[in-house]
Amino acid sequence: MSALRFFIGLSILPSLLATPLLAQADLNGPVPVAEGTPVDLAIGYSYVNTNLSGRPSVNLNGAEASALIDFHPRWGAIVDSSYVRAGRDPGSGHSSYVLSVLSGPVFVPARNDNTRLLVRALFGVSLVDSSVRVNQLYYRGWQSRFSWAIGTGVERKLSRFAVRFNVDYLRTSFVSSAAVVQPQNGIRLSASLVFRVGARETRHLAAGEP
Repeated sequence: MSALRFFIGLSILPSLLATPLLAQADLNGPVPVAEGTPVDLAIGYSYVNTNLSGRPSVNLNGAEASALIDFHPRWGAIVDSSYVRAGRDPGSGHSSYVLSVLSGPVFVPARNDNTRLLVRALFGVSLVDSSVRVNQLYYRGWQSRFSWAIGTGVERKLSRFAVRFNVDYLRTSFVSSAAVVQPQNGIRLSASLVFRVGARETRHLAAGEP
């Protein structure tokens, strides 16, 4: 619940950034898509805060890369991968990391020529590697399991490129000290530089068109 409350709080930031966009958007009028593109590639920084191996909170830093296909002005699909790593555990001397490969749909509830608000739901696999303490000994426990994420973000066009900020609630699994696979909650933040690929669309959605 604390992680969920944290996620809700962080979600306010993209919402505030998107406020001018929402104020300008006419949901019943045409949707401009001249600045859209069929495919974009993004790479950037990723930060994850999670209860790794049952600990209250662990900070991990790393990189994130994704490919997004816009097959409709309001809908797209994304493949997203991230690798984040924590420092060495003082007790075990082992570094922990989380490697995630996820994909899923992306919904665009509002947009204008330069900015768009994104909502996404991702599903895939995450590899969690961490040190697990059993009595006075530390063991290296890693587990690859189904994981998912749900989040929101804002993308802003800058000339030929764009920047994208995302906030995700990340659900993965870890191996506990009892050698049992347990779920863990996490918050993932990312800031990426977006490279646009392919021909630009020029079509507009008419009023009332989905």
